[in-house]
Amino acid sequence: MDDDKIELEKLRKKAEETVKKQYNHKINQSKDTDELFHELQVHQVELEMQNEELRQAQIKLEDSQRKYFDLYNFAPDGYFTLDKEGIILEVNLKGASLLGVERLNLNKTAFIQYIAPDNQNKFYHHLQKVLETRTNDTIDLKLIKKDNNIFYAHIETMYVPDGNGNFKEFRLAITDISDLKSTEMALKESEERYREIFYNNHTIMILIDPVNLNIIEANPAACNFYGYDYEKLLKMKISDINTLDLDSIEDKMQKTVSKQEHHFIFKHRLSNGTICDVDIHSGLIPYKGKNVLCSVIHDITAQKKAEKILEKRNARINQMLNIEINDHEKAEIKLGNLISKLEISNKELEQFAYVSSHDLKEPLRMITSFLQLLQRRYANDLDQDANDFINFAVEGAKRLDMMINDLLEYSRVGSKEREFKYIYSEKIVETVLTNLKTQIQDKNAIVTYDSLPIIYASEYQMVQLFQNLISNAIKYNNKIPKVHISAVKKDKEYVFSIKDNGIGIDKDHLERIFTIFQRLHTREEYDGTGIGLAISLRIIQQHRGKIWAESEPEKGSTFNLSIPIKTNNEIIKLQ
Repeated sequence: MDDDKIELEKLRKKAEETVKKQYNHKINQSKDTDELFHELQVHQVELEMQNEELRQAQIKLEDSQRKYFDLYNFAPDGYFTLDKEGIILEVNLKGASLLGVERLNLNKTAFIQYIAPDNQNKFYHHLQKVLETRTNDTIDLKLIKKDNNIFYAHIETMYVPDGNGNFKEFRLAITDISDLKSTEMALKESEERYREIFYNNHTIMILIDPVNLNIIEANPAACNFYGYDYEKLLKMKISDINTLDLDSIEDKMQKTVSKQEHHFIFKHRLSNGTICDVDIHSGLIPYKGKNVLCSVIHDITAQKKAEKILEKRNARINQMLNIEINDHEKAEIKLGNLISKLEISNKELEQFAYVSSHDLKEPLRMITSFLQLLQRRYANDLDQDANDFINFAVEGAKRLDMMINDLLEYSRVGSKEREFKYIYSEKIVETVLTNLKTQIQDKNAIVTYDSLPIIYASEYQMVQLFQNLISNAIKYNNKIPKVHISAVKKDKEYVFSIKDNGIGIDKDHLERIFTIFQRLHTREEYDGTGIGLAISLRIIQQHRGKIWAESEPEKGSTFNLSIPIKTNNEIIKLQ
């Protein structure tokens, strides 16, 4: 009231000054009339001045309303005004855009219909809380757009009273936080994976703050190894368990932080005072907003003890043996010479077999050609016996040609250049099945195989080996052939098995079937020269493996072959 009185006095003073300026001439009237006229003039000026102030205030108000309108409608967040029942009274452009609904279509609709069903009850309690406490509150909800797509929203709700302090309306500010939620969910999944790896790992793992050396996290394996419970271990520093002095520990820590070094061999002290040798790999990882050291620890105490024992034993052995180096070197040289001579002899023998077989083919081809020519020209002039004799001779020549070809192949097993490499044995079987496609179709054979390992071998010879065994399994069969290939790992080798349902082999013959040109059946029963298994034996021997058969007559056969597993990076020198 005092302020209003002061303002009125100021206004009257301004009005009187204005009247004096405008009406400074003397009016010949009575004193009362003069005073009344003066009052009227002052009042008129006051009204004019008030009217001007009101007009200026109206202009400012309209300008302020325009600014408010622009700020409200073009704000980056959605603004909603709701009544007590949650009905939308007003919404800005951003709010309508968030829901994908025309602004006019939102008025007088229930806001809850744009909330995901599983969040509606949550929103109801949120409004009740704001209404009861008359304070602002925030909540994160899933909202539904017109196209039924869901997005995450952060909502800040304001309680707005009327002039009497009673409820007037709710005002909501809504922000789309879908990207933030996606990031939070990805971070949560990452943290869950980390926790699972960290806490369920049987390897000892701890997190260390590189600034103060505090142990800030440890998995159960670490608690078990060091002998401390979780709470106790998290109150310790790494310097409490590392036997190095503090300066050395800080130096190693700095090298890890600067990525100069990450692998260490330390001695750690357990809760019972035992000192253990540990192998540690450390690196920086983000954890709760800062970089910490993650240390993966392996107990190598037993390994270190074994190394010391081995060193002592080696020293004693060297003292006891007192090896004569010169004699040993001479023996090695002599053995090397013998091996070289044996290799030369084997190559000469292989070359002899190859050349002999090759030289036999030409005269044999000539004999066969002339016999067939004789048969074509004089078949009508010869009696039946003569024709039969010629047929016998031709068939014999063909069998001899097959034997020579097989002998050549047998000699090539030793002389052919062999390239050993890692190969997929499943690919070998697939190649063999392609090569034997006609035989498989003719006999309606069923060939199956399990998942087979990668082996270190000669690809060419493995195709030859598997083709011999699978072909035999199909051939020596008096019903629909069923062949299955499998493999298992045993110690330092893979053992392959080729199992069939064929005619089987008497156990008395299982050893001699791998002898060259050895046959168990007549040519009328089954064709062939009897060299395939001999070639298979030679191939597997060159791979430092073994081959053997398990069989009973009429119960099928299983041919097993072992191939060593290559365990280091050195090239295997196969003899």
